[in-house]
Amino acid sequence: MNIQTMLGRLMAVAALLVFAISCDSSDNNNPELDLIPINSVTVDGYTVSLEATNELEIGANQLFWKIKQGDDTITPQNFIISPIMDMATMSHSTPFDQPETDAIDDSYLSNLAVFIMPSGDMGSWTINFEFTTQSGSDISGEMPVNVNSSWKIMNTEDSNGKKYFVTWFEPQRPMSGNNDLTFLVHTRETMMNFPAVSDAELIVYPYMDMGGGTGHSTPFTPPVATGNGFYEGDINYSMSGLWTTTVELVVENDTLPEMVFEYSVIAK
Repeated sequence: MNIQTMLGRLMAVAALLVFAISCDSSDNNNPELDLIPINSVTVDGYTVSLEATNELEIGANQLFWKIKQGDDTITPQNFIISPIMDMATMSHSTPFDQPETDAIDDSYLSNLAVFIMPSGDMGSWTINFEFTTQSGSDISGEMPVNVNSSWKIMNTEDSNGKKYFVTWFEPQRPMSGNNDLTFLVHTRETMMNFPAVSDAELIVYPYMDMGGGTGHSTPFTPPVATGNGFYEGDINYSMSGLWTTTVELVVENDTLPEMVFEYSVIAK
């Protein structure tokens, strides 16, 4: 094989590699975001789409929003949401943040929403939204969403009937070995206002019941407040199986009735 033939074949292989890489990058612009569609609504020529890492459930959900006009993704001047649970005779909101430009993919706006009850016979969830386009047009609409049940949120009350919500944030999929252990705490001031609580204390105790009156805990670091309602620690599950974690919330030196999270730990 002469040199010209070898060079020709090398150039052909290089061209194929460049084509393969360009096709892969165009088909998967954001390999770090693995999202599924939740719902989309079109209002006045603008399509607002909602995506998430999993189907929505009670507890913490990261929401990803994208706004398009035709095939073009647009960046609005602002984008404001308001989740509402319609229970026929009454309605209420839930703890949530307002969307901001996503740190991984700036074509999305993202925010955290903590749904406190599932969709079903008791009521249905709608997320109202409004935004202002770069040309100054004000657009508003509403998006129905389905919220499934889960084990990841509990609530308790103080002696005055003030309600607190404790959300299991991490680990989302408990595994044997080391895990981050993170909770979120919110309270209900009104039916539409659920501020974060950052000055409480969490007393936690993980436990595995082995049956016959025997059981054991596992090494863990108690979660401490880190701001914006987050309480962070870690846990090292000694084995897989069914576990419970008891949580007592201490607010202003008042220890509230305990909550018990029950969940499965899978083998790593």
